[in-house]
Amino acid sequence: MAEKIKILLDTNFLLTIVRYKIHGLEEIKQKLPAEFYTLSRILFELAGLGKSDKKVKKEVSIVEQMLRNNNVKVLDSTIENVDNELIGLSKEYVIATNDKELRRRVREAGGKTIYVKSLTYVEVEELLEQ
Repeated sequence: MAEKIKILLDTNFLLTIVRYKIHGLEEIKQKLPAEFYTLSRILFELAGLGKSDKKVKKEVSIVEQMLRNNNVKVLDSTIENVDNELIGLSKEYVIATNDKELRRRVREAGGKTIYVKSLTYVEVEELLEQ
């Protein structure tokens, strides 16, 4: 069996796939042997976002359910700045984010990213080229 690719899910990736009704984690699993992770600080960010807006609160609730349903493992955050932590972890994990600046910084650090393209599907081409 192929070794699983460790994918670290960022806040905006999770909210984007919920907001645009993209079955992102299912899509990734169909294309790649994937194992999903997120950071404790990302869960903290999501909880904070959910307090400010009813619509976002519902989206956060769906994200939390999706994380449970897909057995997403939570890594303890070790630094306060999530982006810097994701960049630091990008040697070991593929970073799932729609943040263009973060994607650029991850690539500069030698890491790989996946993202939602055209708000309709998850782009994993970079990983399939390995």
